Amino acid sequence: MADKSLSKAVQGLFSTVERRESAQTYQLALWSEPQRGVPNEVARSALFAAVQPNRARYLEREVIFSQDGFTITYTGKQLTQSDLDVFEGIMHIARGTHEGNKVRFRSRELLTLLDRDTGKSQYQWLLDVMGRLTATCIAIHRDGGHVFWGSLLPEGAAKLEDGSFTVEINRQLIKLFRRGYTVIEWKQRRALAKKPIAQHLHAWICSHERPYPVTVAYLRKLTGSDTKALYKFRQLLKTALNAIQTTGAIRAWEIDRTDKVHIAKPL
Repeated sequence: MADKSLSKAVQGLFSTVERRESAQTYQLALWSEPQRGVPNEVARSALFAAVQPNRARYLEREVIFSQDGFTITYTGKQLTQSDLDVFEGIMHIARGTHEGNKVRFRSRELLTLLDRDTGKSQYQWLLDVMGRLTATCIAIHRDGGHVFWGSLLPEGAAKLEDGSFTVEINRQLIKLFRRGYTVIEWKQRRALAKKPIAQHLHAWICSHERPYPVTVAYLRKLTGSDTKALYKFRQLLKTALNAIQTTGAIRAWEIDRTDKVHIAKPL
């Protein structure tokens, strides 16, 4: 009898929590104009790989390498750092938006925000990226349960005649940010344009107050690099870290005799 009473009490508690959860209205995070915000799961995984866009592959329910603590399964065209620029830009326009609301913008506005040209070829590029972000299927698991399932751009529309876009900001996406997000200095990231390994590492570094030492092999997996030879990736990594250091995002770095990478951020 006591067990049944306890079971009812627990079920009642869960029901109350679910009702409160469904009644709550969520708002997308806010950050300042010179910054960009991305969920920690994005900054700490190979979801947006450090590969050139023309070398992106199609993935089918592939487990994406990520930092310990969560797992990402992905289906769709492999996303790259240029795709991340667009996602960051849309989230920047949408920051502070309440769930269920639609964010409206024009291609020129977003391209300008990304420091890109606003011609026809760039507009077509933007359409292609938006299509990839919408077509993705992402499942993020933490502690044995789903914390996100769906597309990074769950719903949207475009008017090709005037270059206007509409994107709905849903609860799933907002809660992904609420679980923790990384603030990235946009000026630093733009200084690393066309350097995908440096851009990826920059986001990962920004997501940690003090980056912990990890091996070169770990960073190759984390960035999603398609460089097969570890010695070659080590060379690319050194170049990337030097580039990041010139932006001021880090003050020093070294690779020790055990092939671990040590990174020091500004004091």
